[in-house]
Amino acid sequence: MEVDTPSNTKDQSTKSSNNAEQEEEEEFLIMADIGHDIDQHTVLEHAVKSEIRAIDIDGINPFIQIGPYTFQGQYNYILGTNLFFSTTSTSIDDNVSTSSRTDEATLNNPNGNDLNLIGISDKKLNLSRVYIYPKKNDDIDNQSKS
Repeated sequence: MEVDTPSNTKDQSTKSSNNAEQEEEEEFLIMADIGHDIDQHTVLEHAVKSEIRAIDIDGINPFIQIGPYTFQGQYNYILGTNLFFSTTSTSIDDNVSTSSRTDEATLNNPNGNDLNLIGISDKKLNLSRVYIYPKKNDDIDNQSKS
């Protein structure tokens, strides 16, 4: 007895793996300066809620939306290099005495956190707040007539 298997199953799996490779997202870090338009606490609140969006981030004048706030920016090269770190708490070893642990923490790392370099950049995105208003119906009618 022969069992027919669809001939296109292998092709479909190859196509899906090719699509997965094509759909890979490139991750990169950007140093963005929003000035004093909104405070750090507000930015962090919106970041936790995933309410930060980037529009045309690779373009000349990208837009960043942080919650209800919209910013337009321009990239500038900086003098030096921006270093991006992630922090992790140091693990506590119970076998080591408290005094030697304290001495080691203050000498090697005063904050008690390990810093891991996660990226570098030689550009900064300087952002200015912009206000976006919906078009009026009169403006839309005038544009469609011309």
